[in-house]
Amino acid sequence: MTTNTMTLGDNSLSPKAMEAVDIQDRLEERAYLDRCALGDEKAIRWVMRKYRERVVRLASHVLHNPRDAEDVAQETFVKAFRQIAQFRGESGFYAWLYRIVINLCLDRMRRKYSTAEMSLDATILPTLFSPPLDLDKRLAVEQILDTLSPPMRAALVLREVEGLDYNEIAIVLEIPLGTVRSRLNTAREQFRKRWTAAEREADDV
Repeated sequence: MTTNTMTLGDNSLSPKAMEAVDIQDRLEERAYLDRCALGDEKAIRWVMRKYRERVVRLASHVLHNPRDAEDVAQETFVKAFRQIAQFRGESGFYAWLYRIVINLCLDRMRRKYSTAEMSLDATILPTLFSPPLDLDKRLAVEQILDTLSPPMRAALVLREVEGLDYNEIAIVLEIPLGTVRSRLNTAREQFRKRWTAAEREADDV
């Protein structure tokens, strides 16, 4: 006699079964979010357990400061739970939450920096977050990343680190899809030039 067992993440799940699981997950999350709006502490803890690590990671990548990232994460959830009743579900909750994170990061960065808009190369950026990486190369990449204006850095982090697609980035940053495309295209070209120049300078030393 054979048995048909199935576990979460089982690649044998059919597309219809995966869709059913996704719908069930969204319904469960919606129920918790509705309870958050009523001040249910258990629901609030559930949401924080699910999203806190991602929120801190995103803020850390944007700000390059772990302490500031923790502060932003705290501010994000305070603001999110205050405004949770405004979440209507037109987009995913993570996109709504990420928008709060990014706005808080940009506000914090605007108070600290005023830099010219530059950019970053999508072929290099992932290596920054994929250790082990040569320390000198990591520092070089970080130096280029630090030249980005807050909006540019936010777009690149959402794309290359968080893996959001262009539509999702447009929703999070509240900018037109065409602006997302042009910003990322410019970023990649500018970074390529800067990275090449940095490598040549290192070779000449």
